[in-house]
Amino acid sequence: MEGLKKVRFELDSSDWHGHAGEFLWASPILGDEVQIFEIRNSPFFATGINHLDVVRAKPTAGDFVFDFVEVRERGGHSTYMILMHPADSRATPYWNLLEGLGCSYESTHIDLSMGRRLLYSVDVPPTADPHEVYKILERGHHDGVWIFQTGYGHPVAHKAQ
Repeated sequence: MEGLKKVRFELDSSDWHGHAGEFLWASPILGDEVQIFEIRNSPFFATGINHLDVVRAKPTAGDFVFDFVEVRERGGHSTYMILMHPADSRATPYWNLLEGLGCSYESTHIDLSMGRRLLYSVDVPPTADPHEVYKILERGHHDGVWIFQTGYGHPVAHKAQ
């Protein structure tokens, strides 16, 4: 990931994930005392930020890490976090529907008080129908396949259906 930097987002370590911060890859756009970056991946824990959002961040002691200050411009994407049991094969049909709408994901394992879980950061591009994406996420939740939360979603995805 040549040329990319890390932008650190502060988190509440008493939240469900137990992390005090999350680092996202970012491409520098402008530089001064406070720099402008385009976020290049989706968060697992930080809310209010998405892939391709443009943010302001201030330098830290090192040249590689910057601290998040604010979102300057939205990139049009939405982010949802999905938590599920790693051995649950019931997710495949749901994911196929999400993928068909243009969604992509990053995944990792996380150890929680309920045991080891699979965590997905789902990136929803601006070309996807946010109503359909949200319906699929809700269906998977109601069917007991996963639990999910909104990282930062397209506003129409949360209006009454």
